[in-house]
Amino acid sequence: MRTQPTQLFCTPEHRKDWNNRAAVRARVLMPFAMVARLTRNGTRGDKATGRQATQHHNTLLRRWTDEDKAEGRMPWVEYLQRRYAAGFDPLDRG
Repeated sequence: MRTQPTQLFCTPEHRKDWNNRAAVRARVLMPFAMVARLTRNGTRGDKATGRQATQHHNTLLRRWTDEDKAEGRMPWVEYLQRRYAAGFDPLDRG
């Protein structure tokens, strides 16, 4: 149960689980996301590697989205909406 307007999760355990799952997924996804972006999804540079990275990136996103939905987890769009509403700025270096 959320008790503060800017609280994202109902319990500290749920927050911890979310953050741990996000960290693991990020470590897996980041190389594919970078290569997909840098090769413009396999249309520039090393096209074969870019296409494969894009495919893996998209497959993992679909898999995790389906898994989260099946488990009743907060959708990522809602998560980021809540963060932005609370003043989150990922580019703020202050």
